[in-house]
Amino acid sequence: MRSLLATALLVCVPCMTAHAQEPADERVLPVDGRVTDGDKKLAGCEVIIYEGNDEVARQTTDKSGRFRVGLGLNKEFALVFQKEGFLPKRILVDTRAKIPAEVLAIAPLDMSLSLLTASKYDGADTDVLDFPFAIVRWDKRAMAFIQDQQYTADMMRANGAALLQAGRTGKD
Repeated sequence: MRSLLATALLVCVPCMTAHAQEPADERVLPVDGRVTDGDKKLAGCEVIIYEGNDEVARQTTDKSGRFRVGLGLNKEFALVFQKEGFLPKRILVDTRAKIPAEVLAIAPLDMSLSLLTASKYDGADTDVLDFPFAIVRWDKRAMAFIQDQQYTADMMRANGAALLQAGRTGKD
């Protein structure tokens, strides 16, 4: 009986070690950015970082409108920029990627964005602007995190249409 138990343990031990998890990737995507109102630096803008639907960090831009965050790899983040009197802006940063191990340090993602005053959208349907204004993903060819240009161009057109709608309703 004793030898049967020892044999069973020897058979199960390799099974347990075969499912060991790989070490977590400790690299981060550094994000450096500046928020403006189109002309001036926007101090006091809230930068809220969500991982999925969970808020994981919050900070406020400094007097120069600057912020700095580090985003873990293999996750999806939403960065929401908001300040009273301005329409919020969202950016999706997808760090889920197979980044080669030889890429020891990831180049910082530089963000420069402007918030428009909410009053510019009076009378317009701004529901389409609830979607992320930009999406950032790993690009294998560039070996860097870059913005999806086509998606951003489409969102810029939607923003322009909302501003045009607001302009037309304001003239009635």
